[in-house]
This record gives sequence, structure tokens and C-alpha cells, in this order.
Amino acid sequence: MMILKIKAFMKNDARQIRMDPMLMASLFGPLAIIVVARYVFPPLSDWIQEQYGFLLMDYSNFAVTFLMLVIPLLPGTMAGLLMLDERDENMIAYYAITPFTRKGYFLYRLLLPCALAISLASLFILLSGMAKIQIESLYTIVLLTLEAPCLALFLATFASNKVEGLALSKISGLLFAGPIIAAFTPLPWQYLGAWIPSYWPAKSYLLGIAGEPSAALGVFGIGLAYHLILLITMFHSFLKRID
Repeated sequence: MMILKIKAFMKNDARQIRMDPMLMASLFGPLAIIVVARYVFPPLSDWIQEQYGFLLMDYSNFAVTFLMLVIPLLPGTMAGLLMLDERDENMIAYYAITPFTRKGYFLYRLLLPCALAISLASLFILLSGMAKIQIESLYTIVLLTLEAPCLALFLATFASNKVEGLALSKISGLLFAGPIIAAFTPLPWQYLGAWIPSYWPAKSYLLGIAGEPSAALGVFGIGLAYHLILLITMFHSFLKRID
């Protein structure tokens, strides 16, 4: 019965995504990021070097953290916009009295962007041709995966409607400051940016490729705790919004 309910949810989501270009872009955008990393970045780097003598490939590690950040933001935005529609139509209260239950609804809505984020981030590591394949990459994937449901809950909680949801999704652009601070700000000043969630996956990745596995693990541990606190806080804020 539960499997049938999930299939029905997925069919309904697929129908909404086909009808909404924004949702379609949120779903397929990460695949475009992988294509850009593998087939556009190298020739672009060569062209810039020929024209201006600037070695863009020297910043490939930073580019990896920057591009990978896009991957969880798009599924998170997609899930948040879908939750907004369901909240406004009072569908969550309806699901609560069905066999699917409200718990089942939340599990589906939050695990779906997680599944997309972890799958697409892993594909980026494996197929982009830019990322280093190493154990520390798992730290980055896990932290980025948690950012997808955090963003979904943020949009569904604080946006009054879908238009506001799209506007608030642009605030997620602030997250791109995380990799910039992790890569270019000297210590100890970069700790001022530690409140930005994206700082932690970027920092753990950069420490891993720098040959500092212990430091990468420590950063991952702090980042994991921070992301879980954000996720729990956002979830309770959303519950207050719909109750």
C-alpha cells in the first residue's frame, strides 16, 4: 500500500514538473552542471590561458566546490516549491488522515531531494573530470545532501506563496559565499563565514585534497552537527507554520 502511495506521489510530481519550466530546470540543471564541468571548463580554461595568460585550471579545486553547491540547491528548490503548493492547498492536512499519514508525507518530500542530491553529487565526483575521487569526497556529498531539505523547508516555511518562494530561492545565492570564503579567506578570518552552511562541505573537500584527512574529518563532524541543527530547526518552524 505504501509503495502504491509513493508511486502516486511520484506520478503527480512528474506531471507538475512537466508543466512548470522552473521545476524542470531544477530537476535537470545538475546534469547540465556535470556537462559544463567535463566539456566546457577545460576548453574555456585553455582559451583564457591563450588570450590572457591566466591559468584557470589552477583554481579547479575551488571550481569543484562552487559547481557542486548548485546540485543540492536545485532539487531543494523544486521540493520547496512543491511543498508550498501543497501547503497552500491544505493538502498536508488531507494526507494526515490518509494511510500515507503526515509522517509519510514528510519522509517522502524530504528524502526525495536528498536522494536526488546524493545521486547527482556522486555523479559529479565520478564524471565531471575535475573532482578528486577520495574518501573525503564523501564528507562533501553528505553535507551537500543535507542542504537540499534545509532549503526546501526554508522556502515552504517563510514564503507566503509560490512567487515569494521563487524570490526567496534567490537568497540561496548567498550560499555561494561559502566556497569563496573557504578557498580564499586566510585563517582565522574565514571562521567568520562558518555560519554559512556551504562553508563546511567546501572546507572539508579542500582539506581532503590538500592531504589533511584528520582536519577534513573534524570539519565534517562540525559541519554535520550544524546541518542537522539547521534541518531540525527548519522542520519545527514548518510544523508551526502549518499547525
